Amino acid sequence: MADEKTINELAALLLKQEIGNMLDAKKTILNRIATESDIKPSRIPAPMNITEIGGYFNLMMKLKQEEMLRQTLTSILGLPMQTPNGVN
Repeated sequence: MADEKTINELAALLLKQEIGNMLDAKKTILNRIATESDIKPSRIPAPMNITEIGGYFNLMMKLKQEEMLRQTLTSILGLPMQTPNGVN
């Protein structure tokens, strides 16, 4: 009877250890996914100051190119690009 109890305790300990290892692996994978993104280099020269960003903003607003403004600012800031609505 003592051997059966010891085996059950060892089995329970092994399961706890495996669950802990799986949680560590899951945390590592989730951390990698969270910190990775599709950051693409800008095709627009990096602005030297806030005035240049304002110049881009003013030009696009003057031309009433709001979608282009969004894409330009996204590119300047180095954020992941999102396709416009209806474009795949």
